[in-house]
Amino acid sequence: MAFDYMSTRNITAARSALIYRNENRSGLIFMTSFFCCVVIATVFLRFHAKRLARVGIGIDDWLALAALILVLALNGVFIGGAVEGAIGGHSILNGTLPVPSDLENTAQKYKYVFQVIEKPAFGLIKLSLIFFWKRLFRPAKYFSTVCWVMIGITSGWALSFFFATLFQCGTKWKFNVADVKTFRDECNSSPNMIAAFTGLDLLTDVIIMFMPVPLIWGLRMPTRKKASVTGIFILGLFTISTGATRMYFYIMSTYNRAENPDFIANFTLFILWSVIEVNVAIIVCCIPTLTPVLEGYYSSLVVLLSRVRPKKWRLSLLSRDTGEPSNISPKAPVISEISLVPLRNFPQDGVSWQDVPRVITKASYGAAEAQMAQNNEGILARTEISRTFEPREGWS
Repeated sequence: MAFDYMSTRNITAARSALIYRNENRSGLIFMTSFFCCVVIATVFLRFHAKRLARVGIGIDDWLALAALILVLALNGVFIGGAVEGAIGGHSILNGTLPVPSDLENTAQKYKYVFQVIEKPAFGLIKLSLIFFWKRLFRPAKYFSTVCWVMIGITSGWALSFFFATLFQCGTKWKFNVADVKTFRDECNSSPNMIAAFTGLDLLTDVIIMFMPVPLIWGLRMPTRKKASVTGIFILGLFTISTGATRMYFYIMSTYNRAENPDFIANFTLFILWSVIEVNVAIIVCCIPTLTPVLEGYYSSLVVLLSRVRPKKWRLSLLSRDTGEPSNISPKAPVISEISLVPLRNFPQDGVSWQDVPRVITKASYGAAEAQMAQNNEGILARTEISRTFEPREGWS
């Protein structure tokens, strides 16, 4: 009777915890909804940047768009599971063993759908970034070969784990959504398979994210420019860290089930970090392509502030090449100067036209650009536009 009493108390406590957690899922729903808005805006700005730069849409852009659809599907699965209580809840325990319940079966459904979709989603994001690197560094033939090798590895990784997850129970589809005990007895999904997936996901992230770094530091550009471009990869480190966190929670919960019998709680942690990783990954994938959009917004901001700034403030556009302030006015990129110069003497009136103003229009660049012209091979072309006056007929 003592055992029955303890079992009843454990079940009651688990139900109380489940009700408590169900009332605190709004944060998960809000986070995922926010991610939906951000990833849609990021991919939209990616295509908008191509229009601003007047560059054709490439295969990397279409892959990012396809990945966006799958990422939104994953977010929808996460929100649906949170609404139904399958995500953010707890399993009902009898001592250290989970008790089969409808909520656990619901969690199994969301787990299966999520794990099937996430494989191609991660694969498309990685492929989009690889094709972007390949297009950006096209002249480097050896780098193009490396990209094709990584394209093959990434495609094989995504497809193999997709089909392995899809047919983890063979064609006995009902076992994919059965209770945890039945699923473990009837299906071939082993902890080692998911651990291998997360481990290879982390490894490919590291390789793909830092593939172009040696090429960037081999370019002829100022060190500050190289450092600023490399700084973009700091966001990539956040993607890698989320993948490492997901792998850690999965290994700790799966390989130590005796101390972690709560299936729904473990599933919640794993799927939560998967959602964070896939959303951050597609944002990082698009950031390197947004330069035209960011430059346009900065120029518009400079023009706007120049209208309302105090006179003692000085605003300047940044050089496209060096990122340093340029001496070109944001309102008038072409500088006009008024000068008084002798043009022509007319003997009949004895007047020298020295006070006739004319406009000299010239293009100007700052000291940083001039320094770059001296340090790099190339042709520095200078164009001068002048206006002359011819005498009328009858004038000597």
